[in-house]
Order: sequence, then C-alpha cells, then structure tokens
Amino acid sequence: MSALQEMKFMKKIIFPVIAIAFLFIMPGCSTKFNVAAPYKNITVIFAFLDQNDTAHYIRIQKAFLDQNKSAVTMAKEPDSSYYASLNVRVELHDFSGNLVKTIPLNRVDLNLEGYQKSPGVFFTSPNYAYKFTDLLNPNYIYRIKVTNPVTGETDSAEAPVIEDIASTSFPPPFYVYLIDDSNGVRTGLDFAATGINKHIPIHCNYSPVNNFSFEGLSNPAVISQLFIRFNWVDSNIVSHQKAAHSYDYDAGYQSIANNNFDYTIDDISLYTAMATGLGTAPANTQRLIDRSDIIVYLGTQDFSNYQQTSLTQGTGLTGSEIEPIYTNIKGANVLGLFTSRAMKSGKLTITLNTIDSLMLHPLLQNANIKGTAY
Repeated sequence: MSALQEMKFMKKIIFPVIAIAFLFIMPGCSTKFNVAAPYKNITVIFAFLDQNDTAHYIRIQKAFLDQNKSAVTMAKEPDSSYYASLNVRVELHDFSGNLVKTIPLNRVDLNLEGYQKSPGVFFTSPNYAYKFTDLLNPNYIYRIKVTNPVTGETDSAEAPVIEDIASTSFPPPFYVYLIDDSNGVRTGLDFAATGINKHIPIHCNYSPVNNFSFEGLSNPAVISQLFIRFNWVDSNIVSHQKAAHSYDYDAGYQSIANNNFDYTIDDISLYTAMATGLGTAPANTQRLIDRSDIIVYLGTQDFSNYQQTSLTQGTGLTGSEIEPIYTNIKGANVLGLFTSRAMKSGKLTITLNTIDSLMLHPLLQNANIKGTAY
C-alpha cells in the first residue's frame, strides 16, 4: 500500500470523513434510537479499492447493541465486532455484466500486516480484515459478496476501478498538467501577484477505458479533491540544525465533466495558507521554501453520494441519524461503502518571483523566509 497520507488501516483518503463514520456506529441525538432494542447484528462493510495498492483490504465488522450489556463492555470483546465465520469473495464482471473471475478472500490480522489499531476503548487485537492481492483491472466491475453461513444472508456491492497506474501513453489516463515533469520541465507554481482576479488555474483530466459503462455512467470518476502541500526547512543560524516541515492546503472538491476538472485558486488564498502553515519563525530561525507537492484524488459516484449526504445530514453527535443514511451495500441488515479511488501526486516548484513576493508580503512578514532549498 502507498504511504502517502496513510491511515493506520488504509490510506487516509482523500476523503477522510468516511473512515470513522462507517467503522463504528455511534449513538447520536435522535429520537429514532431505541436504547432498549433487542440485540441484532448489523454488518458493516468498508473498502476503498486503489489500483496502485499491492494489497486490498476490506473491513467487515458488525455493529453491536444489546439491552443487557454495556456498550463500553461490548467494545472490549472481539466477538461483539467480528463474525466467527464469513464467506467473502470478489467477482469480476465485464461491462455487460458477464462473470469473468471469482477471487476468494482470506481473513487476515491487520496487526500482523503492519497496520496497528490505535489504542482506545475498543479492543486492539485481533484487528481483522479480508485481503486479496490481484492487480485491479479498470476493464472490469468488482462485486463483493459476503455470505454469513449461519444466517444464509448474502450482502453485496459493486465498484468500478479508476485507473491511476503509470502509463506510456501521453497524456496518461489521469493527468495533472501543472506537475513538474520527469525531464525537469517546470511550469511552476506562480502566485506572485495578489491583486483582483489574480489566480492560478490547475487543469486536470481523467479518461476512462474504452466502452466503460457502470450504472448509466460513462466515467468511473465523478469527483476530485486537490491538496497543495507546502514544504519548507527551518534552519537555526546558531545551532545549524535543520528541520523539514509541511502544511496542506485543501482546494476542495470539484465535479468532473467531459473527463475534465479544473481548479482556479486565488493567489491570496495561497499566501494565507502559507502564513497559517509557517506562522511566526522561532528565534534564530530562517525559513527556506522547498518544492511543493500537489496531490489529487478521484472518487466514484458512490463516494460523491456519501459525501453529499454527509454534508446535508451531518455526522457525529449533531447528525440527524445514528448511521449515515447513504450506503451502497445491498442486503437486509447491512450498511457501508464499497468503492474505489485514485490518486496522482508530483512535485510543484514555486517560481522564484513568487518566493521574492512571499519574502515581502505583509501576511508573511514574521515567517522570516530567506530563500529556497532548491
């Protein structure tokens, strides 16, 4: 799995709001919640498939509620969150719906896979998920099927694959035009001016595989999120020690239309972001600006639906329901999200005239920027 913006279990998406909401169902302020309801298993399925991952993990747990036991006590018991036995498989279907391949999934302990669960009220071991290692193919739709041998219930969901592996074609399927290329050609991040209507455009493109078709869509990617990570080095002029730091600017979500999605970022927003990130320089410290990183994520229609639902409904203690009202898992007593995503990242060089402007700008007068690290 990629290390970029990685969570303990799986990569921190992009889309960070999602992970906590589905892993554990927490009671909120809702009159629909019956604290004395009889015990009933609710299956929770969560996965983001990413073509760049060498291993794919699917979290399958059960929400718990029992009128005779404390939820805090149950949280310490693995049996309250995991089924003793499940039959889990992934099916590959072509765009016409024909079954091409079936992959059985094995249950693994994520603690042994290198993804330790954070300490807290919940038990930390075991830490189960279901795993497969096949390279994801964007020419197929992936369908998860989870069968409980005790109840006979089968839950399922489908997800397309967003292609994001390296390509010899130009432009590749997923392309961000402002990224420094491998030959050292740098368009550069130029936001030297902060006047009215001064902004930088960032053009991105995603082209699906030929004949893609899924639930009436001609493209698996419908939403994007972009970050610019500003990097700098603190250099102490007395001790001569150096320390690298970074700050992420979130440019927000953008819908994809006709395979294109463009961001327009006001220059002053980038000055404000850098002022927030750098803050006031420590005593005897000079700042050297390093090359930035640009990180762009793509998500599916199912993720977009979930994200929009969360914005409308709210999550956590102020949400209108116990669990998010959007789920793409089909079954009688199941909820969750089974979908895919893609990520493209690269270096982004800040132009020298922008560095000069940063050194003089009032917002950064206390940041003590003295030049670049490149």
